Amino acid sequence: MKRAQRDTTARPTVDFDLNAATSRAASDAAWAAVRNRGCPVAWTEHNGGHWVITGYEAVAAAFRDWERFSSARLFDSDQCAISFSNGTVPLLLPEESDPPEWKEHRRAIAALLSPAAAERLRGRARFWSDHYLDRVSERGTCDLVDDYTVPVPASVVLEWMGFPRAEWEWFWTAFHGVSAHPNGTPEHRKATEAYADVMGRIAEELRDRVRRPRDDALTTIAQHEVGGVRLAEDTAKSIAFLTVTGGIDTTTSFTGAALLHLSEHPADRARLLAEPDLLPLATEEFLRYYPPARTHARTVRDDTVFLGVEMRRGERVLLSEAAAGRDSSAFERADEFVIDRDPNRHLAFGVGIHRCPGSHLARVEFAEMITAVLRRIPDYRIDPAGVEEYPSWSMVGGWRHLPATFTPAARVKR
Repeated sequence: MKRAQRDTTARPTVDFDLNAATSRAASDAAWAAVRNRGCPVAWTEHNGGHWVITGYEAVAAAFRDWERFSSARLFDSDQCAISFSNGTVPLLLPEESDPPEWKEHRRAIAALLSPAAAERLRGRARFWSDHYLDRVSERGTCDLVDDYTVPVPASVVLEWMGFPRAEWEWFWTAFHGVSAHPNGTPEHRKATEAYADVMGRIAEELRDRVRRPRDDALTTIAQHEVGGVRLAEDTAKSIAFLTVTGGIDTTTSFTGAALLHLSEHPADRARLLAEPDLLPLATEEFLRYYPPARTHARTVRDDTVFLGVEMRRGERVLLSEAAAGRDSSAFERADEFVIDRDPNRHLAFGVGIHRCPGSHLARVEFAEMITAVLRRIPDYRIDPAGVEEYPSWSMVGGWRHLPATFTPAARVKR
């Protein structure tokens, strides 16, 4: 959709380039510069021109206002509605939909990802945490990304979904590789190209669940009916794809951030070791301070005025969970990590109808992964010289490598 030339003199404008952020520090600084201008809504001409929303209350209000800020591909079916992407991204349902369609899309996975359902997977999160630590514990060295934060959540999700175990590593390599490797590199191209094969395998497994139902999440999605009619295959495939991708690399990033933080801040690690009951509060602070999904996009449905600013139909809007989490009007000592912060109403999982449906499972996985590390290799140390961040911190933040050493420990006896 071609946008009309806008008069930026009458509206707040910032020099903000989302894609220029190539490190966490640079991204945090760029968002702080926009937020500290004192205008929670501003326009940037970078990346085709879009709105930037940074203040906590403004971000929360926009997330909730799906009627004005749509998550659907209203004007360009090839452009992901919830992220700014240079490539073609498969349709992501239920997030890329609005009511009334959203209701049935969400219902297909609501029971699967309820708090009770997530709690039932705690044992599997504990099992896989110990399983992957067993592979490295006796040698006293590992890469906490490749050896732990990637395979654990992936194994929990892919087992629960019902994919053959022989394919798990192929799945998680593709999803992690898209974020871990710079755009344009052979590794990134290989990971991106694997999406088509992943979608093909998802479709095959869904068809198999229609013919032969099993006790797994793929069956629940494949058999879901709306008005007595089974979901269309493309719809079911999209829902399953988002469930897989949302359940793998975001938890990887979230857990990696916490492990790096605890290595760099021994006082916080000592508190968790001495006070394990502090972990739920610490979890929310890790989410506030290191949100794995740093931004989400929306599209203005019709001409409107938001917080006194005129917005036009079809314009893109960028909401920042990362910036909202550092808003001093919402959080005391917002730029400090406070391990026992309470209350902590962060927006790391969004808010409103599109709040992350996998948030309960993410918390369960995170708790078991951190607990296992602190129990089994409590003196681990990440080598700062070997730390490699994702090449872009525009939409998702994370780490490619976190090399660690620790006192060798025995394997778990089962």
